[in-house]
Amino acid sequence: MASPARGSGSVPACYPPPMPDAARGLRPSWLEIDVAAARANAALVRDLVGRERTIVAVVKADGYGFGAARMGRAFLDGGADALGVADAEEGVRLRRSGIAAPIVVYPNGLPDAMAEVVAHGLTPTVTHLAAAQAVAAAAPRGGYGAYVKVDVGLERLGVPAERAVKTIRSMLELPGFRLAGVCAHPHAPAGADPAYVDWQLGRFTAVIDELVAQGVDVPVRLFASTPLVLRFPHTYLNAVDPGRMLYGVAYPGDGARGTALRPALSALKTRLIEVKALEPRARFAEHAPFPVTAPMRLGVMPLGAADGLLQLHAGRVLVRGCSAPILGGPSLEHTRVDLTAVPEAQVGDEVVVIGRQGNAEISLVEVAGRQRIPAHVLPTLVGPRVGRVWRDGVMPASLDIAAARGVGSR
Repeated sequence: MASPARGSGSVPACYPPPMPDAARGLRPSWLEIDVAAARANAALVRDLVGRERTIVAVVKADGYGFGAARMGRAFLDGGADALGVADAEEGVRLRRSGIAAPIVVYPNGLPDAMAEVVAHGLTPTVTHLAAAQAVAAAAPRGGYGAYVKVDVGLERLGVPAERAVKTIRSMLELPGFRLAGVCAHPHAPAGADPAYVDWQLGRFTAVIDELVAQGVDVPVRLFASTPLVLRFPHTYLNAVDPGRMLYGVAYPGDGARGTALRPALSALKTRLIEVKALEPRARFAEHAPFPVTAPMRLGVMPLGAADGLLQLHAGRVLVRGCSAPILGGPSLEHTRVDLTAVPEAQVGDEVVVIGRQGNAEISLVEVAGRQRIPAHVLPTLVGPRVGRVWRDGVMPASLDIAAARGVGSR
């Protein structure tokens, strides 16, 4: 994406824009999240899959970096039935935050975690007999339900499809083990060949059909994640588990349905904490951290590598609606920017790393393209010291630094 011309942006007459009230006095860097967009995306999924199907909204990786509890509540309000997390620890955090909805724990741990999973009323996903035995051992009287994951093509986690029926029948012989559902995570690269998707779906449904033929009840049949929800309605079965689409991230290969999504990431912002004039060095110029061949105005912002900025920038930021190049790359705590083209910039001015300022914008897509990182992964790189500000329509902003640091409601 081409950078806007310097000085081409416009900013409000009252400048700098106000910082969220809850952020005052704290480290002035924050990630703005559109809760209403997240809720609308969940409602879109509900419209796509219909009322009769179960929606497991994925909030792994702390809600893709946005805060699992806040995003989880938004998705449930938008029509999701359950939440999906990567491991038991994430599920326990959600329970402690007050979320009572069903929570599916994907396989990402050892069997000895099953006691905690059962104790907190989470639904585990197992991929081998030892994990099922751990569920059975922790089960209360009457048994406890778990999903079994089948590997149909991703070649990662799951019982190989060819052995799945036999393995599941062995699990069902365990006292206390109940089959809550069978799931898969199909391999669906951008622009996936429909025939490749159908081959994987066929492997999955063959497992379901054989189980049913043998008298096994399979309550949940979960196959379609975001790429399939957007492009292949015949893969929905009776449950779906979308991830990135709930956060408003769509790729060109996702088809027309992806254009209706609303980005949950509004902006990544900070403030200038230093502005100074630099003159070219007379000595040791070759050792300077960046070239200074003419008088320059330098700004410093309190975001650096420790906050994820090594991979979260487009090589420039926005200050007073103008593009300001990043100089020398982020250090651990700070990043320098060239303010020569923004002579009115001063300490306290807002700096936009991702987002809009006046008529100028640095999009998540621009950053993803520069860094060659999938757009839905980028927010997960925002460090825990960066406060999360959740905005819901015209409601005032709220910020939870404790949540961003991994305690409390996070």
